[in-house]
This record gives sequence, structure tokens and C-alpha cells, in this order.
Amino acid sequence: MGNQFRILDPGLKTGTRLKWVENIEDGKDTWAKVITDKGVSGWVRGQYLIDEPTSAQKLTQALAKLKKIEDNNLEIKTQLENSSTSSNQLSKDLSKANRQIKELSQELVDLKQVSGDAINLHNNHQRLMQNHQLLQTELDIMKAENQRLKDDSSQTFFLYGVGAVIIGVLLTLIIPKLRGRNKYSEWG
Repeated sequence: MGNQFRILDPGLKTGTRLKWVENIEDGKDTWAKVITDKGVSGWVRGQYLIDEPTSAQKLTQALAKLKKIEDNNLEIKTQLENSSTSSNQLSKDLSKANRQIKELSQELVDLKQVSGDAINLHNNHQRLMQNHQLLQTELDIMKAENQRLKDDSSQTFFLYGVGAVIIGVLLTLIIPKLRGRNKYSEWG
């Protein structure tokens, strides 16, 4: 290539990340200008550069994934054990709840038998209260009708009285006039 180019330290570790800048062909060799993460630039033979991680890096990544999977597996096993314990406890709780349901169902049947008469009494009371309310309404209507008839009767008697007075006044006025014609009779 030539002395005018600086060759990077041949002690670069395998797997060192480099930033590619350019390539130059030098007869049979290809040289690449690169920059390290620390900002050092230089030339490296192209045969030493690869675009993918090295086997050591791949192994490290695979071991890290394996460790993560093992940790997840251990966590899942712990969750499974906890779930199993929780499932057993829930089964016990369910059994206990079913026993309580049976007991409460029997108590409900007993209460229904005991309170059956009370419910019937309550229903009868409600029915009687409705009937009472209807009868009370009818009584109020009858009282109002009775009062109206009394008022009508009083008015009728008043009208009869007024009619009798008017008839009396008319008779008083008419009868003397009828006698007055008799004064001029032949006998007179």
C-alpha cells in the first residue's frame, strides 16, 4: 500500500467495532480505512474485516440468551408451584363455600316455611288496606252526595215557600178586584 498510510495497531482485538470510511484496491489486497470507537483512524486489510459478529460474540450472546431462558424457566417453575399451591387452596375454599351454600339453602327453606304465614298475613293486610281505601272513597262520595241532596232539598223548600208567598200575594190582589165587580151589580 505504501508508507504514507498509517496501519492500525496489529494488536486490535477480534470483534473490535470499527466504522468503515473507504476501500482501496492495492493489486492483490484490499485495504479499508476505518475509525475505532476511540476516534483512532487507520487502514486494515479487508480480509480481517467482517460484517457480522464474531463467533466469540455470538457465543457470548447465545450464553446470555440461555441464561435469560434459564432464569425465565426458573421463574415459570416458581409460578407453577405457587399456582399449584393457590389452586389447592382455592379448591379447599370452594369446597367450604359449597358447604356453606348448602347450609344457607337449608336455612332459607326453613325460613320460608316459618315466614310463609307472615307473608300471607302481609298480603292479606295489603288487600284489606286497599279495600278499606276503596270503601273510604265510596263513603266520602256518599257523604258529598248526601250533602248535595240536603242542599237541593233546602233550595226546593225555599222555592216552594217563595211560590206560596207569590201565590198568596196574587190571590190577595186578585180576590178584592173580583169582589169589586160585585159592588156594581144589580142588587146594589
